[in-house]
Amino acid sequence: MKPTLASHRSKQPAQLLRASEVLSDYEQWLVSHYGSIGTYLAHAKSFMKRFKDQGSLTNQLDTFASRKSITGRSILNRFKKFLAEKNIQSVSNDLKTQDALPLSNAYVKLYLIANKDHLRSKRSLSTYATILNNYFHFINELRHFEKITVQRFIFAKGRSEFTSALYCTVIKGFARWALAYLTTRDEELSSSERRIKESLRMISVRSLQDVIAIKTKTTPRKLYYKESLSRKQRDRLLSYCSSARDRAIITLMAYEGLRPVEVERLTVADLDFRKSTVSIWGKGRSIRQKEIIALFSTVSRHVRTYLKESKIKKGKLFPGLSYPSLHELVKSVFIKTRLPMKMLSPHSLRHTAGQLLYDEGVPLEFIQRTLRHTSMQSTLVYARKAIEQSYFKQMKKVW
Repeated sequence: MKPTLASHRSKQPAQLLRASEVLSDYEQWLVSHYGSIGTYLAHAKSFMKRFKDQGSLTNQLDTFASRKSITGRSILNRFKKFLAEKNIQSVSNDLKTQDALPLSNAYVKLYLIANKDHLRSKRSLSTYATILNNYFHFINELRHFEKITVQRFIFAKGRSEFTSALYCTVIKGFARWALAYLTTRDEELSSSERRIKESLRMISVRSLQDVIAIKTKTTPRKLYYKESLSRKQRDRLLSYCSSARDRAIITLMAYEGLRPVEVERLTVADLDFRKSTVSIWGKGRSIRQKEIIALFSTVSRHVRTYLKESKIKKGKLFPGLSYPSLHELVKSVFIKTRLPMKMLSPHSLRHTAGQLLYDEGVPLEFIQRTLRHTSMQSTLVYARKAIEQSYFKQMKKVW
């Protein structure tokens, strides 16, 4: 008999989100708004595990936060802001009996195992597992894996374009994996792979092809989600830093293009002043997969000054630095220079590095290497932005 996807819970009303879905959306919201997740997701998950089904989220969150320290209340206030922005008032709590994100579906397990080289970080695995398990819970049976159910799921009311695009990417990835099985001849598969293929036959090849062809809409403004600074603004930013430590942090982000989490992870040993290189432990990578990039002379000078003053010889380059404290540092310097925080965030400094490198005439391949983009498409944003900014100015001179 062909295996079916058993439903562990009765279906919830379509309009009621599950707690695991809300947390997945919150994770992406944190990344898109603040460039990092920090401890914010963990605090939100701790609350959601204790949330009573179909009660008021905000009331229970206020009660939960009131028992926390000032720092804890501040962290939870960000989750409250997210709930208000998305107009989420109640959810179905599917976290009470699970200590980790769901991996109950056999097909999801097989898919994640097959893509472990691509999904290297626990965060990516958790995101993919949550989205796929939520979708399979939504359709109940594998035979309902088809274009219409996928569209209903990814374009559900309340999902942002960013979240819909993420959900679409994940489900299309699964569809490509399943299609590869169904279109491969039996003699080219092992006995276990043939069993997987046989169970996947509940999905038609046409349905998988239709799912893969689904497109999501993105607004033009999403192309440059965060603004970047001009060279003059970057110089002013440095001049308003109150300490050598602050200048070292700002230059690493605004010149080298380091992400906040990468600055937090830096150690003294990562810097080789003799070779003018810095080893980066990037997002989604283990500590054994650090990437080496050039250390610019301006950055080297400020980091050397900081190390000399702080007398730090080993261990963390910036002991005690966290994303909240880094965010406050950048915010305070932005305010001093009268730059609009509404349009800027710590991640804007990474965009600044990429944009100014392009404006200086640095080849795109070198910018890609410096920012460690896995795809050139990410790097091409800086070229498109420069073209957009100069288009009208140049075209006025034609005739």
